[in-house]
Amino acid sequence: MRTFKLSSLAWIMLIAFSIWSSSLLETCEARKGKHHQWRKHRGTKRGNGGRCPHHHHPSGHSVSVLRSDNYITEEDTEVSAAQKSGAVYNVLDYGAKGDGKADDTKAFVAAWAAACKVQASTVTVPSGSVFLVKPISFSGPNCQPHIVFQLDGKIIAPTGAGAWGSGLLQWLEFTKLQRLTIRGKGVIDGQGAVWWNDSPTYNPTDETADNSTEDSTVDSYNGKMPSTKPTALRFYGSNGVTVTGITIQNSPQAHLKFDSCTNVQVSAVTISSPGDSPNTDGIHLQNSQDVAISGASLACGNFQHSSIKSRGNLA
Repeated sequence: MRTFKLSSLAWIMLIAFSIWSSSLLETCEARKGKHHQWRKHRGTKRGNGGRCPHHHHPSGHSVSVLRSDNYITEEDTEVSAAQKSGAVYNVLDYGAKGDGKADDTKAFVAAWAAACKVQASTVTVPSGSVFLVKPISFSGPNCQPHIVFQLDGKIIAPTGAGAWGSGLLQWLEFTKLQRLTIRGKGVIDGQGAVWWNDSPTYNPTDETADNSTEDSTVDSYNGKMPSTKPTALRFYGSNGVTVTGITIQNSPQAHLKFDSCTNVQVSAVTISSPGDSPNTDGIHLQNSQDVAISGASLACGNFQHSSIKSRGNLA
């Protein structure tokens, strides 16, 4: 009689285990339907933790039904690294006054130099302040990737001729960087009226070179604003550039330019200048590839029909 009870108990446990296993398999299959795109397992296994087991694809690569729970791929590692730092460098902490009168250029240089050394760091230009910044180049190629330039305040250009020497092709420049993002609700104001009223229009015949702010003088200084009008915001030789949310206005000449860049995303930007401002084009694309522009509001000068211009090798 005892033997029969033990035997019956064993059968009951076996049946219960079979039901539990079947339920687990159905759960895994349901999850597989939700996560129908399997990723190749190239990274580190975190441990099963009672979740669905991994499977072997016919190609021989180990794949996971729940990639986000159990496996780290190369792509995940890159994204994780981009989110890991979180280091923030506020220009106010580096001496910026933000009163629209004091020269804040050195503070911007110092904040960028610190952020440049740290992957996925953020340079913050806070809201509620106006920053007077002279011509500046935020340059690589020794900077770490995935830097964010968080623009929520307002940056204004100098209106005195002395800040521009004999003429520059750009005011704010980002050059030779990887995975850079410029974002926020802030404003870049070129204060171009002083240029439009004081000097003739200048259109450079060759803008393909690396015309950084340090050596881009192209005309003699005559006491007035130089005849060479700068582009407000220029990106040169960079890959993976994102510009979103910001406003660029009143540039002396073109507002936004991408030169020899790849994988560019521009979205939800506002670009504007008065209707009588000469040659203040919205966006220039030159020798750049894989450029996507969406949701942009452009109203630029007396050439509003040509707010986006392109030249060179585009793809």
